[in-house]
Amino acid sequence: MAAASLEIGKVAVTVGLSFDGALYACRRPPGVVERMEAEALDLLSKGLFVSGIDTPVATVTGAAGHRFVQQSAEFRPPDARLYRGMCGVGASRNGLTLTGILGYRLEVRAGWAKRAGDCGPPETAAEWCELFGGQLSSIGGVVLRRSSVLSLGTPP
Repeated sequence: MAAASLEIGKVAVTVGLSFDGALYACRRPPGVVERMEAEALDLLSKGLFVSGIDTPVATVTGAAGHRFVQQSAEFRPPDARLYRGMCGVGASRNGLTLTGILGYRLEVRAGWAKRAGDCGPPETAAEWCELFGGQLSSIGGVVLRRSSVLSLGTPP
């Protein structure tokens, strides 16, 4: 749904956020469904900001006032930390109102950038933190941008 990529020093970092579930959407006045889908995705992804990606408890916020509550964090060898939780949505803009609770998945990947040469990937969570923790902690936060999403009615 939303992502960002950056390089800091010899480390390449990718942050991706996705949602799972259904929301109630109401449009006043009623509009074209396809347009409402696009507006809903824009509203849901507006101002998404992630910080604390070097910690077991990352913080996710959104400009529309979503409430993110993390439920778990785990290392996924060889290069990712995966955070999961719930997101309460109650947002309105331009006559569109979204309400409901979604599951979310935040994936932080860190690996060696091309200029790092031939370095092997970490094998454990502790090694991942040791190799990439300094660079990740120097990132105060990451603004995520909406990535393309197909609607249910759109063929792949």
